[in-house]
Amino acid sequence: MLNCLRAIGGAGTGKTSLMKQTAEKALARPEMGGNPFALGYSSFTRAARLEAAVRCGTAWGYPPEELMQQGWFRTAHSVCFKQLGVSRAEMISGGKDDAKWVSEAVGSDVAFAVDEDEEGGVAIYQGDPVAAAALNYWSLARNVCRPLREIVEADSDPDAPAASEVIKRIEMYEQAKRLDGRWDFTDLLSRFVGLKFDPADGPIEVTPEGAVPDEVVGWIFDEAQDASRLLDMACRRLVTGDSCRWAWLVGDPYQVLFSWAGASADHFMVWDVSKQHIMPKSFRCPKPIMLAGERCLQRLPDYWDRGIAPADHDGEVIESENFEDDLSDLRPDEETLVIARTNRNVAKIKNVLEDIGVPFRYVKQKNEGATCKEMGMAGLWKLQHGEGINGEAWGRITEILPSKTPDGKEWLRRGSKAAWKRSLSDQYDRVYPEDLPELGASPELCDAIASGRWSGLPDGGTKWVRAAKKWGVEAVSEPKIRIGTIHSSKGMEAAKVIVLTSVSRRTRNGEEDDDRKFAEERRIEYVACTRAKHQLIVAHDPRSKYRMEIPL
Repeated sequence: MLNCLRAIGGAGTGKTSLMKQTAEKALARPEMGGNPFALGYSSFTRAARLEAAVRCGTAWGYPPEELMQQGWFRTAHSVCFKQLGVSRAEMISGGKDDAKWVSEAVGSDVAFAVDEDEEGGVAIYQGDPVAAAALNYWSLARNVCRPLREIVEADSDPDAPAASEVIKRIEMYEQAKRLDGRWDFTDLLSRFVGLKFDPADGPIEVTPEGAVPDEVVGWIFDEAQDASRLLDMACRRLVTGDSCRWAWLVGDPYQVLFSWAGASADHFMVWDVSKQHIMPKSFRCPKPIMLAGERCLQRLPDYWDRGIAPADHDGEVIESENFEDDLSDLRPDEETLVIARTNRNVAKIKNVLEDIGVPFRYVKQKNEGATCKEMGMAGLWKLQHGEGINGEAWGRITEILPSKTPDGKEWLRRGSKAAWKRSLSDQYDRVYPEDLPELGASPELCDAIASGRWSGLPDGGTKWVRAAKKWGVEAVSEPKIRIGTIHSSKGMEAAKVIVLTSVSRRTRNGEEDDDRKFAEERRIEYVACTRAKHQLIVAHDPRSKYRMEIPL
């Protein structure tokens, strides 16, 4: 008999730590038999999967790569991909070639992106208004397992295309997939659970494809509140394996941010569980910040108090009438998260910070550490001051320098970049100013570096040097200020959080006309407020007509 347990944790209550501790201890359970492949850990993102695999692999003395590649530390989409035996060449997974293929399939130019941190994330289509809308409707219809026509006709947008035109485009898309043997990420789930989606008739039950991983004894489902009906069906099939004895579901019904893509906490909350644990305390949010977040949720008709105690440390909530004043006070050596409702407003934040010369990074920036550009700038600075740099920094310098001087002379001898990559990089652990001529630097480049005139060569170099003089090279190379959308910041925290409250007219009208959109906006406000550990600044743009209504 399957034993299911559900853990509900508000912001900062330690859901991730609980889940990882459960995974670490799982191997010692008698039914696991010491087999690391007997544990399934399903997350929604690659980052969460990697973190869990590293932690468990370290605890178990087992390579994390094997837990992810041979084992079951995977997203649900990745499990289905493996069990269905699909090749990567068959997948429509993003990029220029796939965008071209989809455009030809639907008869209009479209572009789409899948979040790089997600394996099997929902694609968001843009481009031709009818074709892009049709593909987005189709993604939603399949994730919520409803007829396509029903989804289109429920859209109150006056510019929404006719259902007949949407169905026509999707029939073209599905026919092209059949002819070329292509699959999208939603197909992985639908094939695994045994659903076929007809553009005109809706979902049809068929025989499920792919075997359930029978060696898995227990599954842990991370961020389970974000499951769509289709994804929830896949998770429910995973626990039907002959060996499966237990499942842990971890999440928070008030942190569902992707209902536009079919996510609903209803699926998380209706699992038949033998035990439910509500995590009692936030270790992130002190009382003022916790109360601000809860007040957002209290506007929901189905609000229930989970009884979460605030963190013990002090905190404050400040309301500001001009977000630009708050940005001008920021320092790149202080941990700060600046978030907004939309990418358009994130661009406003970016423009202000760039104008005042305050370095920052994006929440979704792929790698930790300095970027190519930042590493190259720091390398040039150190060479100017007579210091040595590592080989990677010199390689970055060669990438950010322009090819020629204004009068047509070369900064680097022809072939220098290729020679560095081909062989010279193995010969230099450190690069010093006196090594530059041997590495292909022209006399003009050596002189520009020694004199500091190099700052005028790479794009943004002058601003970078000005910032380095003010805050130091380390703070400028790896700034602690992060900016992004509220959705992208989910799971993050910072000592100081600035929330830009501007929203669009469409968002405001949507939440006034649709109870589901109203609820989504309250959850978004809750997530925004509860990223803060010490200081929450609710900042307005005086030029914006519509704002979040965060009750303070």
